[in-house]
Amino acid sequence: MFAIMNVIANGIKAQVERETRAVWVSSNFRLDWPPHTFDQEKQKQALVKIFDNIKAKNLNTVYFQVRSNGTVMFRSSFEALSPYITGKLGGTAAYDPLKFAIEEAHKHGLEIHAWVNTVRCFTGNEVNILNDPNHIAQRKPEWVIEDFRDRIRSYWLDPGLPEVREYISDLIEEMVENYDVDGVHLDFIRYPGKNFDDAFSYNIYGNGTSLDDWRRNNITSLVELINKKVKAKKPFVKVGAAPIGVFKNQKGMYGWEGFTEIYQDTREWLKRGLLDYVAPQIYWSLSDNTRFDLLAKDWVENSLGRHVVLGIGAYKENIKPEIEQMIRYSRSISAHGVAFFRYSNISEYSFENFHHKALPTLMKWIGGIYPEPPSNLSAAFVESEKNQVSFQWQVNQKQSRDSISYFALYSLPDPTAELLPDYLLDVIPANQTSFTLPIEKPDRVNYYFRINSISKLWNESIESSNVVEVKFEQFDSLIDSDLKQVKPVLIKNSSGGFNLLITSSKVENIELVGIIKNSSDRLLIKELFPGKNVISIDDDLTKYHLLKIRFIENKREVELKF
Repeated sequence: MFAIMNVIANGIKAQVERETRAVWVSSNFRLDWPPHTFDQEKQKQALVKIFDNIKAKNLNTVYFQVRSNGTVMFRSSFEALSPYITGKLGGTAAYDPLKFAIEEAHKHGLEIHAWVNTVRCFTGNEVNILNDPNHIAQRKPEWVIEDFRDRIRSYWLDPGLPEVREYISDLIEEMVENYDVDGVHLDFIRYPGKNFDDAFSYNIYGNGTSLDDWRRNNITSLVELINKKVKAKKPFVKVGAAPIGVFKNQKGMYGWEGFTEIYQDTREWLKRGLLDYVAPQIYWSLSDNTRFDLLAKDWVENSLGRHVVLGIGAYKENIKPEIEQMIRYSRSISAHGVAFFRYSNISEYSFENFHHKALPTLMKWIGGIYPEPPSNLSAAFVESEKNQVSFQWQVNQKQSRDSISYFALYSLPDPTAELLPDYLLDVIPANQTSFTLPIEKPDRVNYYFRINSISKLWNESIESSNVVEVKFEQFDSLIDSDLKQVKPVLIKNSSGGFNLLITSSKVENIELVGIIKNSSDRLLIKELFPGKNVISIDDDLTKYHLLKIRFIENKREVELKF
């Protein structure tokens, strides 16, 4: 539900033009989803609630885990369905989890990437999965190597075997062919560490290359093969990876090295264009000896023309208080966005820096069309609901609807305003040409709306629809047409709260302060738009002997008395 209010607790934040705001949704061990039930309707309802919450937080991208522990969340000829859906590995489900997730993500205006655990095929205590005849470790034991380190036992496909690389890439290719995913997100695209028992494959395929170089080449070859097969099927599907956070040790950037310890030559992948983006797992704080900011800057400076989405370890208690600072820092170094590990760790978190919605960043090398704009936008109040506005629009029928994936609805401060990112109100799936918007607490008398078309790759139509006006006449009658900006009016409403009626000649920010004796309370911060504004206030204002409106930009103050 939209209240179309712009109140935040700690000040007004600048909006970025575009920004990928991603979150990992983990299905392994049921960490985020599905819930601990085999009631498939409850599973679906739980995922819808997750996407509702992600959208409400103004995030725009989901990395949805579809392969883990050698099982999948989709229909595959290669691997069995996860037992978390039916209770049985390879069970027959009443719905297709990935298909359902894609449909719901797109309904919510979210981009969805299929998150794949690539090389690791089992870890944990659910040995019934590992021992099942359908598991890859039982079907192809010659491909699988047991690894034991840090008191943890795990099982890995041997990437030194060409048939393993073909198997992994074929599995992903089949998924991309059959599902409308926006991206493929590669995780565990690596070796488990240096002491890995791959002497057999090295003796056959090493060809005199050093073990370290051979292992790096194997992982790079796997990335290349996945990219080649994905792009051959669907060139517009993005290919990304989540490498570990330290590429090579440097001052202030010490840790498990991707390049030397687990053989991720990520810079080579980026240089050769084998990835469209990386989401490095920079799961350290700003004050750790391994510093988030230094690592983030290092990744951005070595992006080699591709996108860097900074992975933030929201699961760590020492990182939670720094999330907003990390978001601001990511913008200051021109990163392409941030990603949070994982959903459950941010499900109750309120993002101060995501006050407005934002579209994901564009990947210009992939290209894509600029769709035609919608036309004949109309708006009217729903008769039975006085504060609900119904929109309708049309699409050029000569244009393939496949070229439009979404519509972007903007709320403007005046009919001639430029379409700024701050005004983006909602992203609507392309199968709709109507939309109902609840405006529960109107904060303006006059609203102006426009709508754009958006392609699958988030290119917006160059032109927009016509502008439509929605007017709340009940407030218009309260405001004297000669009311000046310096004379705001406070009126008690029928629900016991107050409406602050104030006009402005421009977009500006105010704060309302209540004063009792020698103390004061900040009641709200608000963004005003040109024209007549209505601010709903639920607080009990009668306890204050004085109210002050402070205009933040020019430091001006206006007193309000009862």
